[in-house]
Amino acid sequence: MRPQERKEGFANVIKTDLANCMDCYRCVRACAVKAISVTRGQANVMDSLCVQCGTCVHECPQKAKLIVSEIDRVKELIASGRKVACSIAPSFPAAFPGWQSNRIPSALRRLGFCYVSETAEGASLIAAASIQTAQRGRIFTACPAVVNYVELYRPEYIDCLVDVVSPMLAHSKMLREKLGSDIAVVFIGPCAAKKQEARREENRDYVQAVLTFSELLQWFEEEDIDLSTCTESDFQREIDYRDARLFPIQGGMIKTCGLKDDVDYSEVIHVSGFKQIKELFDTPQNEWPFRFAEPLFCEGGCIGGPGFPKEESIFKRKLAVQEYVDSFSEFAGANREPSLDLKTHFSPRQREFCFEMVREEDIEAVLVETGKANPEDRLNCGACGYDNCREKAAAVVLGMAEASMCMPQMRRQAQQRMDKIIENSPNGVVILDQDLRIVHMNSAFKKLFICNNRVLGREISYLVNAEGYELLSSGRADSYEAVRTKYGIRYHEMLYAYPNDNQYVGFYANLTKMKMEDSEIKLIKKQTIEQAKKLLDHQVQFAQDLVHYLGRSTAESESLVKRMMELYEDEG
Repeated sequence: MRPQERKEGFANVIKTDLANCMDCYRCVRACAVKAISVTRGQANVMDSLCVQCGTCVHECPQKAKLIVSEIDRVKELIASGRKVACSIAPSFPAAFPGWQSNRIPSALRRLGFCYVSETAEGASLIAAASIQTAQRGRIFTACPAVVNYVELYRPEYIDCLVDVVSPMLAHSKMLREKLGSDIAVVFIGPCAAKKQEARREENRDYVQAVLTFSELLQWFEEEDIDLSTCTESDFQREIDYRDARLFPIQGGMIKTCGLKDDVDYSEVIHVSGFKQIKELFDTPQNEWPFRFAEPLFCEGGCIGGPGFPKEESIFKRKLAVQEYVDSFSEFAGANREPSLDLKTHFSPRQREFCFEMVREEDIEAVLVETGKANPEDRLNCGACGYDNCREKAAAVVLGMAEASMCMPQMRRQAQQRMDKIIENSPNGVVILDQDLRIVHMNSAFKKLFICNNRVLGREISYLVNAEGYELLSSGRADSYEAVRTKYGIRYHEMLYAYPNDNQYVGFYANLTKMKMEDSEIKLIKKQTIEQAKKLLDHQVQFAQDLVHYLGRSTAESESLVKRMMELYEDEG
């Protein structure tokens, strides 16, 4: 079976560039909820399982995972003549640090926005609304990826979610109250999940489009807007929200709420990254000692989101946000607290596919098929992207994974195929270790040189001329070819060195009963000339010190002459 997409309201905002998807499974490993389906080696994000966190986007080394762009949508809104307001997330100084932050308002106005403001304004509103909840064990809902995770994977915690809208939606409502209901609102931030949040049926009237910081930078480049040429200017605002600018940092909402946050205080807890979030929900609710929890799906908070234009450390991003916040004094204007309905609701969402629905016998069948019938063969190495072999087998049953994704299995099969090819080869094959000792030989080699496994561990010189192997082991060559004769057998040898594996491989063809081609005759003649030259060189060298080298020279010369004779015996 194959996973199907879910309804339009929850259409995915992350796509795959198949041309760049390189069959590495890194996105599967990185995905917290295993919402990746692999077909013919290429990975696609499944709408029905995805929480839209965007982890796969910044984890993909080939940049094959992309957040769906809405630049054209925003351009159309502005070109239509409709008034378009901009709400930019408080994490923007992490994308445009230092002096750039104060020029962003002017740059946004150049793009055509009629009203430019910070989402921190809405964050201040939802902080005040959220803290009014009296019950213990409540989960703040500023992060849409966390909300998606609870709705899809932890529905038993739905009632723990604070029923208050996100800062993006609160700010949008605030802008529409001020500027009129016909205003179009565009949110700009680092989050992929915000795009999906804006598309939810209940939110479509509030936010018309969502851009990431990467899209914003791309738009600046398309319009040839250089921040260094923009003047410093202020955002438009109605209320004081200085502390709310800390929202994108882990614990920022708690700071905005005015709650204490230290190791001795159990009123609140803040977590970031899926590992901590999972640990939070794995703890039974009746064991929660805190009143509020602030979970953010991205490591370090929103400053770790996937929508930043360049890679930067969390520490530098946090510092950039903190410096921006510190540069502001208290708001000098009069606060105009809007009267807004910030309530919302959350509902469990049915997953079309889950590992729990797979039958035990189907999992076992896949394990047997992939050579893992024996529990000892289930390495649970995670190379396929799944936590263990059973989970991967369940994914195969669901049609979300392929059996070939198992690296150890593929390696074993490749080795088995290679062993079979070697064993059935009509040519002799021998493998030597770094000391030129025999570690493996096929049947054809044994037959050619009339030997058996008793010679395993012996030096190759016990069976054949080792001159070529010695040349390889000296590092002067990585391959060698020769035609030789021994025991009345004329054979062609091709030798290769594999330094990384400390091995040497030799291939041998029996030429005794074969009609020799011109090329082989030329090779023999070439070897004969080379050996004759070598003989002459030895004679000249040894003649210089005849007394000392006479015995040795005579013995080597005799050996070389015998080799020359052997090369031509049986020829004709």
